[in-house]
Amino acid sequence: MTPARIAPLDLSDRVTDAVAVMAAAFGLSTRDSRERGVIFDRHAQRPGLVAYGAFDTGDRLTGFCYGFPGQDGGWWANQIEPHLAAAGHADWLRDAFELTELHVHPDHQRRGLGRTLITTVCGEATEPRVLLSAKAGETPARHLYRTLGFVDLTGPFRFVGFDTPYRVMGASLPLPG
Repeated sequence: MTPARIAPLDLSDRVTDAVAVMAAAFGLSTRDSRERGVIFDRHAQRPGLVAYGAFDTGDRLTGFCYGFPGQDGGWWANQIEPHLAAAGHADWLRDAFELTELHVHPDHQRRGLGRTLITTVCGEATEPRVLLSAKAGETPARHLYRTLGFVDLTGPFRFVGFDTPYRVMGASLPLPG
């Protein structure tokens, strides 16, 4: 298969495509997909957004990653702050880049796209560290993050309204190439 082209992603123009990639990767319901679209629209307006996509030869989005400088008082920061504080890592919220989404369509996984996308996005961050939340179990995503220097900063916890346990992971920037 032809390698993907990695390029800046205009998230506001490609929300539908990004939701389709995430839905394929996670098996999202129609309702969950609509909710993600609303969230992606909102994220596309965040100051400092850095977004990249992986595109096939037909310009179809096959993966994407984005993040932005941390924002006090945001939903995510408010959710993770008590867990970081309880683990002695509250200082990680200051001057952190929030890696918000990283998804690769299942037909294009295990080709290095996730690694390329995350290192490209984090390579543009000006903050000294990066934070993300990932499902708490041993997953391919968490394995990837550990190979890039991420460590667990919290024990498992649940976001309000969600049943799946997550952990917050963090790494110093720049990430290893």
